[in-house]
Amino acid sequence: VEQHGVVDGIYRLSGVSSNIQRLRQEFEGTGCPDLRRDIYLQDIHCVSSLLKSYFRELPNPLLTYQLYDKFAVSVPPRVPQCPQPRVALVTPVVPQDAVATQLEEARLVKIKEVLKELPPPHYR
Repeated sequence: VEQHGVVDGIYRLSGVSSNIQRLRQEFEGTGCPDLRRDIYLQDIHCVSSLLKSYFRELPNPLLTYQLYDKFAVSVPPRVPQCPQPRVALVTPVVPQDAVATQLEEARLVKIKEVLKELPPPHYR
């Protein structure tokens, strides 16, 4: 999808229903359909629609109910940054970009720790 789906609304718009069903049958039959076939390249939305359907139909969400709170804590909402006042200080100030980078790296470490707790079928 990412390779051939450079179109607006790739995950927002639905594909043609008959193409989605054909693709579903191919996945259920052979398990590995050729996504480079013209029918799927011309209607790339059917591929993204089937992927969304797959995630919706999972018995347990991809990120699992059991780990939801840990994910919520490790991915706090981003707060817009206010411009810093221009004040002469005696002590050196760490540039805002460096602070943002450190916070982002810490956030990614937390997310990776929670991802490692996912059941094996959810984490490869």
